[in-house]
Parts: sequence; structure tokens; C-alpha cells
Amino acid sequence: MDFDLLFKITIIVEYTIFSVIRIQYQRLAQNSGYKTVITESKRYSIGLSIFICYEIVTLFIFLLFPDLISFAVIQLLLSARFIGIALGILALALFIWTHRNLRNYFTVMLRIMEGHQLIETGPYRWVRHPMYTAFYLLHIAAFLLTANWFIGITWILGLTLVIFFRVGREEKMMLEAFGDRYQEYMGRTGRFVPRSIMLFIGRKRDVKSISGEQLAP
Repeated sequence: MDFDLLFKITIIVEYTIFSVIRIQYQRLAQNSGYKTVITESKRYSIGLSIFICYEIVTLFIFLLFPDLISFAVIQLLLSARFIGIALGILALALFIWTHRNLRNYFTVMLRIMEGHQLIETGPYRWVRHPMYTAFYLLHIAAFLLTANWFIGITWILGLTLVIFFRVGREEKMMLEAFGDRYQEYMGRTGRFVPRSIMLFIGRKRDVKSISGEQLAP
């Protein structure tokens, strides 16, 4: 069986589904009739647009002209690349779940709509930015499916930069719109992973640190 072809088909299907979902919910939001109350400066969306174009170009290079980036091919276990398929499916499920809870409030640019409600259902019960989590899962999946460190590093690094410059402004806008309610919401949720998981990891680190101190001479 040609597994490389399977992985290429998988990444095409996953990114196509992502795009279809995003376009569908963007149209629903545009047709909702809600007026924008607060919006980000358009210049902040330029970086996102450039990054998306870069991903599209490099994906086409990988699919149609793989020799151009063959220098970055790495040997991954077949099981690791199948994990990539699983992560892609998980990312899609989270992406759909997130959009179903956002409903007509989804926008590509950061903005607060007239009558905007704070969404605390679905994945938003535990995470403030589950859509970004879904994108991280998708990009890790892309790295495993392509088995190409150039794609893996540049895509994940680019995504991290976009989110880094975006998430703080997004939360500031939400604080302006919802005040103390959003402040309280921030206190009980994690940014990208549930707060309970971060607390668990923190406790494990504390236990290891204490154990290390007790064993030290």
C-alpha cells in the first residue's frame, strides 16, 4: 500500500473540510445582521493573511513539487504518521464543536457584535480559545503527515506568532465588552487547555521538585 499517497490524501481532505466549515460559518455570521460594536485594526489581520497564503503555497509545493523541499524530509515511524491522522480528526471534531457553539458570532477578524453574548458552552466551559487549540492540533498533524521538518517548524512557528500577537488583544476586547464577568471566566478556564490539566501538571512538577530536594545530600 502506498502510505505516502494515503497521508497526502488525508491532509488534503482535512484542510478542505476545515476550509468548508470556516466559509460556512463566516457566511452565517455575515447574514446574521449583527452590527459590529468593537473591531480590531485591519493591519493586525495582514499577518494572518500572509501566513495563510504561505501555508497554501508550501502545501501545494509539498503535494506537487516535493523535490523542492525534499531536503527537510525526516524518517518517522509509520505509527507516528497514523497518529497524525488521529490528531487531524481530533482537530476537526474540536473545530466543528467550537463553531457550533459560536454560531453567528464567528468572525475571522476580531470583533464584538451588537448584543454579543459570552459563550460558555461546549469547549468554552474549559478553554477560552478552543479554536486555537484545534489549529495547533491540525498543525502538529500536518507535521506528522508530511514528515517534513521545514513544514512542521515554519507552520507551527508561524501559527504561534499569529496567536501570540492576537490572543492578548482578543482577551482585552472581551474584557472591554464583558468586564468582571469575563475576568471571572478567565479565572476558571485555561487559554488553550483546561485549567485542571495545567494545575495537575503543576502539582506533578511540585512533587518531583520536593522529591528531588529530599534526595539531595
